Amino acid sequence: MLSTNPSVPRSKLFRAPGEPLASEAMDEVRRILARELGDAVADQGLRLEPSADPSLLVLRGGDLSLNRLCDFAEASLKRVVRRLTADLIGGANVTRLDGALQHRHPRLPYRRALRIVSARGWRLSLGEELTADAAASLVRFCGLLPVQVMLLPGQPQPGAEAPTRPGLSYVLPWGGEVLRGELPEPGQGGPALCRFHLDRLLQFVLGLDSADVASA
Repeated sequence: MLSTNPSVPRSKLFRAPGEPLASEAMDEVRRILARELGDAVADQGLRLEPSADPSLLVLRGGDLSLNRLCDFAEASLKRVVRRLTADLIGGANVTRLDGALQHRHPRLPYRRALRIVSARGWRLSLGEELTADAAASLVRFCGLLPVQVMLLPGQPQPGAEAPTRPGLSYVLPWGGEVLRGELPEPGQGGPALCRFHLDRLLQFVLGLDSADVASA
């Protein structure tokens, strides 16, 4: 629930800084994002599969620890962003994205993320998902850098009533949650499962609202 305290900063007042590209350029950016993401996954010996939703890609693979998943996700995001040139996405976007390339992305346990957004006026109970506005507040708190919310094993997690598998929620400025990864229970074995949202990644790299991407 949103605090009624008028002094609390409201992230929903923050406006995305970008402008949509021509449809051909938007399609080209999407293709580059999908290709580079697929190459990054393949380099790790994993595979990326399409789903019924054309903007959603699914990664399946094994032998990933939570730290390795965090490292892989950050390295893959930076790799993808580096392939986008000023000729394609504009100099302003390249300059804005430079911060995401030059800095390590904050990694926060889920409980700490809840404490941060609670202090900024978003009243969420343990086990609740971060709303879009709460996630935007978290990103702003972290200096408009992508933020990794780590779902630790044996602790309450969003969408779960009991301790569940470890995982990762990767939240981007303007794009929201671009990746949700789940790992096997410690000692259980089995494949990792990650879901990538390409349109949310597109929002991040172009600084767009979801409506701008949906209408492109």
